[in-house]
Amino acid sequence: MKLWLMMCAGFLAAEGVHASDWKLARDRHGVQVWKAEVADSPVEAFKARTVVHSSLSGLLALFYDVQDAPRWIDRCSRVQALQRNDAQHEYTLLMETNMPWPVTDRDAVMKGHWRQDPVTLTLHLRAGDADSAIFPPRPAFVRTRELRSNWTFKPLGHGDVEVTTEGHVNPEGHLPAWVINIVLEESPYNTMRNLQTIIEEPQFQKAHMPGVTEPAP
Repeated sequence: MKLWLMMCAGFLAAEGVHASDWKLARDRHGVQVWKAEVADSPVEAFKARTVVHSSLSGLLALFYDVQDAPRWIDRCSRVQALQRNDAQHEYTLLMETNMPWPVTDRDAVMKGHWRQDPVTLTLHLRAGDADSAIFPPRPAFVRTRELRSNWTFKPLGHGDVEVTTEGHVNPEGHLPAWVINIVLEESPYNTMRNLQTIIEEPQFQKAHMPGVTEPAP
């Protein structure tokens, strides 16, 4: 089953993060990851960026593919489509994240949408945590909250696309410092590295997504 997927690095991502003083945390293999403090939050925000050679439809098709999500989203164990409205480019999904032992696994219920700028052709993908009544919390998972996601696909010309994600979340419960580091730095990095590889697969590059305008050759 396909659904628009807008998550990053495990359970973490956010839109409209009010963060300043971004500090570069990792720069390897064409992936940059930054972290920044957020007012009134003990957890830092993150931002990650890479450049891939892809059509915009290819990237959108990848994000729609729920079944393939665990192949590239770091620590993602399962994504389930709960609701979908293709006419409005809206969706609601459940995402489960495998946390390192002995930390309890997390899940999140997210509702979001996408749009394309008619001038720059940049795709903007945004989502936030939805009402838990849609899918009640379960004993085996800790439900995350204050969750937002912001992904941007910006055409650069010659088939290259800048992929950027920015995030912040309240993961709930006690998390040791080494787990926080995984969530804020390693998972965004691993997710972008995985995206660099999987986006090259033919099923994505041959995709033509309704409503998406590609840059002129």
